Amino acid sequence: MRVIETSTIAATLGLFCFLTTSNLASTKAIQALGIHLTGGFFTYPFVYFFSSIIIATRSPKTYFRCITLAYLGYLTFISMMYLASITPDSDPNSNYSQSFNLIYSLNNYRVYLASLCAYFVSTFMFGIIFSSLKINSISIRISISTIVVSLVDVKLFLALAYFGVKDNDILIIIMFWSSVAKLVAQIVLLPPAILIINTIRDRDECYF
Repeated sequence: MRVIETSTIAATLGLFCFLTTSNLASTKAIQALGIHLTGGFFTYPFVYFFSSIIIATRSPKTYFRCITLAYLGYLTFISMMYLASITPDSDPNSNYSQSFNLIYSLNNYRVYLASLCAYFVSTFMFGIIFSSLKINSISIRISISTIVVSLVDVKLFLALAYFGVKDNDILIIIMFWSSVAKLVAQIVLLPPAILIINTIRDRDECYF
C-alpha cells in the first residue's frame, strides 16, 4: 500500500477517534484559571489536524468521503450506545450501569447531535475554502481555512448545544474563550501538520 493511501486511512481513523472523544467530553463544562470551556475543546483541534492532512494530500472528492465516513462512524456509535442504554440491565443498581445510562441518556443527545452538526458543516466548509483558495502555499491555505471555519464551528456548536440551557452570560464567555483556545491550538498543531503533509508529498511525488 502506498504511503498516501496509508496516511489517508490513518487520518480518517484519527478523525473518527477524536470526533468521538470530543463529543463525549463536550458534555462536561470546566473552569480553569477563570476561563470557562467544555472538555471537548482540548481534543477537537485534532479533527482539523487530520482534516488538513487529508485535504492537502488527496482530492476534494476523497476528502469529503473521509469526513463523511468519520461522521457516519460516530453516528453509528452513539446510536448503538443509546440502544445499549435502554436495554434492560441485569444489575440496574450497579454504579457502572447507572453511569453508562446517565452518559448516554437522551438529555445528552442534544450536545452530541449539536457537535455532529457543527462538525459536518465546519469540515465541509474547510474543504471548500481550502480548495477554492488560489494560493500555492499549503500552510497559508490551511491557516486561512482553519481560522475562518474554527470560529464558525465554535459558535454553531455552542448555540445548538447550550442556547436556552446555560445562562447567556456564561455561554458568551464560553464562546469567547473557546474561540481563543481553538485558534491557539490550531496554530500549535499547524507546524506538525505541515511537516506530515510535506513528508507524504515527498514520498509520493509521482502522485502530485
